[in-house]
Amino acid sequence: MTKQPNNEESPLDESASNANNTTGADSPAADTASITSDADSPAGDTSSAASETAKFAPQPKHAEGVIRKRHKTSRAKKRKRNIMIALCVAALLIVGIALGAFAFVKAGEGALKSPMANANPDTNEEAATYDEGKTVTYEGKKYVLNENMVSVLMIGFDRKTIAQEGENAGQADAVFVMAIDTEKGTVQPIILPRDSMVDVDLYADDRYVGQEKMQLCLAYGYGDGRESSCENTARAASRLLYNIPIEYYFSLDMNSIGPLADAIGGVSLTPLQTVTKANAYEGEPTVLFGKNALYYVQYRDTSVSTSSLDRQARQKQFLEAYFGQALQAAKGDVGVLVNLYNLAGEYAITNLGANEFSYLASVVQQNGMTALNATALTGEMSQPGKNSEYAIDQNAAYETVLNTYYTPVEE
Repeated sequence: MTKQPNNEESPLDESASNANNTTGADSPAADTASITSDADSPAGDTSSAASETAKFAPQPKHAEGVIRKRHKTSRAKKRKRNIMIALCVAALLIVGIALGAFAFVKAGEGALKSPMANANPDTNEEAATYDEGKTVTYEGKKYVLNENMVSVLMIGFDRKTIAQEGENAGQADAVFVMAIDTEKGTVQPIILPRDSMVDVDLYADDRYVGQEKMQLCLAYGYGDGRESSCENTARAASRLLYNIPIEYYFSLDMNSIGPLADAIGGVSLTPLQTVTKANAYEGEPTVLFGKNALYYVQYRDTSVSTSSLDRQARQKQFLEAYFGQALQAAKGDVGVLVNLYNLAGEYAITNLGANEFSYLASVVQQNGMTALNATALTGEMSQPGKNSEYAIDQNAAYETVLNTYYTPVEE
């Protein structure tokens, strides 16, 4: 602020005042001053100097104002400079994060294993092939194996926690394959009924002792409840899909369902059947959270031979609803899917690393997918003994393989 003038007289003002007091009305000096020009009279010079001094007396006040204004201008420039620095730092951080994410995704692309180039898929007895199953003719149409496909086996096993050494491994209650086209960015889930009869590798004390045809769900039990259980289930699942390679697996315990459902704000669906424990009633739209989500996908009436198929239908519905909501939430932000992967990883056994998952998720997101449509292998359920058995319709299964892993060729 500019200081206000005070009432104290400056030395210059005081000199002017004394001169006025000395030169009174009756003073000869006053008379002389009145008739003598300023230029010719010393008294005139003194009066002029005093006048000039009085004229510029307030100058310090204005000088101080100028200085303060400069200070204000300097502070404003400093603030602008700080803002610019902050914006530059933020921009560098954003670029750094983007480059880091890009590098992360590129690393996943380089690390991803796709054994399709070396695949040797089986051929349906009604199909013809001349190059070890990579090109086939089926019902008058020609198909070529798509080498851009990557398969991830998803397993939901019936334990609340991952088995520790020496504990029973449990069984696979839900088994499906996520078939991902890394070129087109599409995902096709294939549900494999848990009771599907298939050749399963048997082990005793970690030693391979042969194969036996049994339910797919039992393959998980012939392992350590961890990696070897997943690998054994993947081999059995591959046989159901005409020996299509399944390189990756992601196995979740039951306790994962609730937290994963909560992470997307609950799973919205209209129940296919009433599951009282889940507070889910057929035909009434609901949102499943926590334990209710688990009960809905887990419930099975063991007194009904087809109850596992009813459960499979609910699991299919839940899967489609869940991934549909997740994909919608991830529009423009692949980090949403990565966060779900990290959460699931707390309950999982997997050989699908964060890099590989990030790459696959980015490919899917770039394609703009917002929904999944799962396909379940069809067949016939029977109960010849204590356990139910599901006989896969081989022709239907082969058509699913062709539609998922092959590309039609116009001749």
